[in-house]
Amino acid sequence: MNFFNKKQNQIRGSAVLGRLDRATFFALIISNVTSLLLAALLSNSLLGGGLGYFAALQEQTKINSSFAATAVDEVHWTITGQTSVTFDWRAPSFENIIQYGTSPGSYSNSMAGVVPSPLPDSSAGPFWEARITGLAENTLYYYKIGTNAEKTFRTPIPRGSSDFWFAQQADIGASSRYVNGGVTQTLIGLDNANITGDDRPRFVLASGDLTYADGGTKADVDNHFNDVMAWSLDVAYMPAWGNHEDGSSIDDLQNYEGRFDFPNSQTAPGAPSTGGPGEDWYWFDYGNARFISYPEPHSGAWSDWRTKATTIMAAAQSDPAIDFIITWGHRPPWATGSDHGSDTTLQGHVLNLRSQFSKYVMNIGAHSHTYQRSNPAQTSGLTAIGSGGGGAGLAGLGSPATWTAFQMSHTEYLHIRVTDTAIQGFAICGPAGSGATSTCTHGS
Repeated sequence: MNFFNKKQNQIRGSAVLGRLDRATFFALIISNVTSLLLAALLSNSLLGGGLGYFAALQEQTKINSSFAATAVDEVHWTITGQTSVTFDWRAPSFENIIQYGTSPGSYSNSMAGVVPSPLPDSSAGPFWEARITGLAENTLYYYKIGTNAEKTFRTPIPRGSSDFWFAQQADIGASSRYVNGGVTQTLIGLDNANITGDDRPRFVLASGDLTYADGGTKADVDNHFNDVMAWSLDVAYMPAWGNHEDGSSIDDLQNYEGRFDFPNSQTAPGAPSTGGPGEDWYWFDYGNARFISYPEPHSGAWSDWRTKATTIMAAAQSDPAIDFIITWGHRPPWATGSDHGSDTTLQGHVLNLRSQFSKYVMNIGAHSHTYQRSNPAQTSGLTAIGSGGGGAGLAGLGSPATWTAFQMSHTEYLHIRVTDTAIQGFAICGPAGSGATSTCTHGS
């Protein structure tokens, strides 16, 4: 275990290395402001269960994109503020009412969904969006959409408070084409038995390439938003866009921007017009952390993002309620995958921001269908994670770079805990297959 002593600024401890065919927990601790503690933990723990439990995913009904919805489905919600959330779903017009309240089975409020803009065209819909405001923070609500069963959502914890979990995944794919993408959805919202305590996430960051419908059919979009209902009924869905959200004439941004309402929504120069203005990137606070997404590399988009992110980070740096700044998006500043390497242009932008703001301690990218983590001593104190093993076909690994702390070609997703002084993360091993060249135990 190598770790950085924040008081003495000295490296202490001894390296602990292990084989890739063992479990792939990583633990990283990022101390508040400038100090970093990193550890790679290797375990032989088993989750058990195998893939037989998930075989039914291959038999799921595929949605014909020409058909209109006959029941409520594709339900998900986003955090839009301390006391507000937005729900999106597909349902016939008589199922467009959401009821909610603070007691099970008792709904003191209701709202009719409205047609979103832009309007998704992955199927005939109808699609609905309800922007709910006036909620109490850090409160569990019970809700019911149409005749669907009751579920729950929770508003954010107070600003400045800590000890919460979030999850991350990317390069996922609908289970109609990528079965492992569906398997990931059944696990990412659950408490993992190999992690001490309750690690169920409050929200899931998705770093782009959600459905790959641009290379398949529009029905893959609908299938993905039904896949994620394994967790998105109760856990907030906070995505960023990748290159496959607008990759062909089959699929475009209206199928994604039309399904979400983002807090602090921003327009990126050069972004495709199909999504309409806004929702190219955004930022939000949760507890003691500020999360800032970044857009795709449209002409002028990244330089515009850095200019605006400088202002957003400066406000966080001077805000005593914020201890950490985390960025996420699709492209990786650092990567050694056989499919995609480091994006040096983005790398320059994030290093510039890191040099100005000590609270900026983590970036989570994807694009390369691998898992990689940097040694922050080699990346200017920024822990750079590439997590692109959400379920689509995997890539091979290049030779480790000087900045590489760990790399793996296997399906995976992240569970990350934010405390008042540290960020602790676990890369959780997904199912075998998808072209993996590394091995690990499913669930470890």
